[in-house]
Amino acid sequence: MDAFDAIERNNLSFHLTPITIRDLFYLDKCPCDIYGHYNGRFKIMLEDGMKLLPVSLKKLIDDDQVHLFIYENALKSLIKKQQDNLVHSSRSMSIGNLKENAIKLLNLLTLNMNYLYQFPYNDEYLKLQYQSIKVLGNFLINNLEMHKTLYQDYIKQKHYYIFSQPMLSSLFLVGVLKASKIYSEREIENLFVTSYFKDIGMSSIPSEKFQIDLLDDDDKFLLSSHAEQSVKILQGRLSLTSNYFKIIEHHHAYSAMGRGLIDNSIEDSEFIIGFETMIVSIMDIIAAMISERPYRTETKLFDALELIKFIIADQHPREFKIIVYYFKKFF
Repeated sequence: MDAFDAIERNNLSFHLTPITIRDLFYLDKCPCDIYGHYNGRFKIMLEDGMKLLPVSLKKLIDDDQVHLFIYENALKSLIKKQQDNLVHSSRSMSIGNLKENAIKLLNLLTLNMNYLYQFPYNDEYLKLQYQSIKVLGNFLINNLEMHKTLYQDYIKQKHYYIFSQPMLSSLFLVGVLKASKIYSEREIENLFVTSYFKDIGMSSIPSEKFQIDLLDDDDKFLLSSHAEQSVKILQGRLSLTSNYFKIIEHHHAYSAMGRGLIDNSIEDSEFIIGFETMIVSIMDIIAAMISERPYRTETKLFDALELIKFIIADQHPREFKIIVYYFKKFF
């Protein structure tokens, strides 16, 4: 019996692929058998077709069964069901409770971003994410009063940071651009989309690199090159002009992951830094600093703004005032 269990366990390990319990949120019923790893062996936690009640998911969470497994050939079916949810959510945004609809859309977008990271060259996945994020962008542009509520709820969800970071920085970006009063809604939408997709190049980096803070030189180079990789993945596939791809390419210009602080000796032809690139980069820095990471706790907003002051206040005093005004009002 023990030998059979070992064979069975090893056989399952070759055919199962990991998911998280988030992949089951917003589903009415279980799309396939769901396995957990319990007492050293795989065990069916939820059966195919079983009605997914909140109490069932809560029990899994309480039992620390948040890292689950399904057969590899069932993954695409699971993804399809959640993407159907995303389509329905984006199309019915204005029907019913706007706050609940927006919260659901944020979470489904983040879930689908995970799928897009797994399959970054899947045109259907990218097209769906692009169409849905434009819906969210339009909503955020026209509902500034709801930003804080959405932010607070989204933070509570504790999404993995490589998927939540683009959402948070882009949410802040819309608020600051609106506060500047110099951009049209179409321009804000394009910058929102640009900001949201700027980190998709992270999909080419091994996931274990996101868990550590002290990286060697090779790791630092790998992470810093993700912006160029993002351009390679997106160019010709998103309806954005070359200027927006330049922003993606240089969006770490002001961060430690990029070249450090701007070197005025760099030729304009080599390194183009405008207000748009600067504000996308700065929102990315602030969102990262005030959010928790696996290897550190979050930084206070005051400390984040002090750093931003050091980086841009001398060259961009008006823009720095706008940023400070926005965040003081936001928080």
